[in-house]
Amino acid sequence: MAKVEQVPVPGRSVSVVVPAWHAMSTLPMVLDRLAQESAAGVEVIVVESSADSTAEILRQRWPWARVLALAERTLPGRARNLGVAAASGEVLVFLDADAVPAPGWLAALLLALESSRVGAVAGAVDNGTPRNAVGTACWLLEFSEFLPGRRGSTSHGASCNLAVARRALDRVGGFPELLFPGEDTILTVRLASGGHLPFAGAAVVYHHNRTGLWEFLRHQYRLGGSFAEICRTVPMAHSNFGRPPLAPLSWLLRLAALARRLAGRPREAVIAIGLSPLLVAGLFAWTAGLMTGARSHR
Repeated sequence: MAKVEQVPVPGRSVSVVVPAWHAMSTLPMVLDRLAQESAAGVEVIVVESSADSTAEILRQRWPWARVLALAERTLPGRARNLGVAAASGEVLVFLDADAVPAPGWLAALLLALESSRVGAVAGAVDNGTPRNAVGTACWLLEFSEFLPGRRGSTSHGASCNLAVARRALDRVGGFPELLFPGEDTILTVRLASGGHLPFAGAAVVYHHNRTGLWEFLRHQYRLGGSFAEICRTVPMAHSNFGRPPLAPLSWLLRLAALARRLAGRPREAVIAIGLSPLLVAGLFAWTAGLMTGARSHR
């Protein structure tokens, strides 16, 4: 594969927005990778809401990054919207504080955006915690739709690797600010045309996943609860499984979807089989969250 140079698309100003909250275990790796893009003229904005000394540390160590320090913890949707309001770029690129870009990531993402009819493109998410069983299970359940090398389009994208033209973002009104997680799903479903969002399989970030069992199960529970809200807000495929009486069966639908995505990928399939007890536990936690979210709406 030819090497993709890390330069912005000529004639298009680009801003990368990174929301952060107590993220110094991974954020330094992200910013170190963004140094080359900054040198090439890309604006980097970190929206930091730890309400401690982190913002000043960031300014001192990475002076080329623009740091917006917020006085209290701010959910990612609102943090990204604040970053967009402060950004000067025609193209807004969204990256998370726990998603470390691979070489050539930005150029591949922007190249795919140039041919996007909807003014948005989702990038690939690889496993940043491959030596941790819980982290790998978390990655498979949350990001299997965005595996590197995948071709075609997707129904939605993840905010840890997303590029959107400002005009397209303005059209849909930005990120929902009160929902987390799942705010990126609502945004990207609204951006997609007929349920199809262009996907850049060569634009890869390495996501550092939750590695503790309890935090993994709690996160899956929250994801399930958010999915119930997502199904009420935007048209999703199989959204009938997000409501009673089909909600208790939703884990089977997700398991089938995971198996389908791993077909033809023997390495990931073998890993998934080895992690099947964790995957099933995560699916049950997700389904419990979904049922709680569905009942609370009723």
